[in-house]
Amino acid sequence: MKTTAKTIIILAFVLLAAPGCKKLLDVDFLADFVSSFDIGPTSALKNYSFSGTYILDPETNSDYSKYADKIKDVKVIAITGKVTSISTPVTLTNSKVEVSKPGFTTVVMAADNVDIFQGFEYTYSNEDSQYDNLEAILKDPNPITVVYSGVASEEGVTFTYEIKFETKVTANPLE
Repeated sequence: MKTTAKTIIILAFVLLAAPGCKKLLDVDFLADFVSSFDIGPTSALKNYSFSGTYILDPETNSDYSKYADKIKDVKVIAITGKVTSISTPVTLTNSKVEVSKPGFTTVVMAADNVDIFQGFEYTYSNEDSQYDNLEAILKDPNPITVVYSGVASEEGVTFTYEIKFETKVTANPLE
């Protein structure tokens, strides 16, 4: 009888402690997602406007891919843009990044009247909850459409622009 009582007490303790144990198995990792755009040359026929589209597959990140169906949370640390090459410095009278996926709120971030040059970096703000909306998009492992568009101040400019989403991902192998 004492053995049965001890067994019941141990089982009760294990069952009560089990939900907390799942949290102990959470795996946190940093994941960067990069989109690259080759822009130009800008043309007077198009009012110096430009646009590029990139299909970003979150599962190209090996850690993300490993836990894709076990993702609990994604936190955006920063969203940055960087000019990695350019034919001549120029002003972008307006530019924007749009991140979309069917069934989710589209994320739009603007950068207007910005002088760009080789090595130029820009950090996009979170003033309209863009980070929250991007976090929801990145929790879903399906591909994401990233569009970078805008207007340059002069003709004939070519440049490469990289947009990076820096994130911290939490996954749980048991979920």
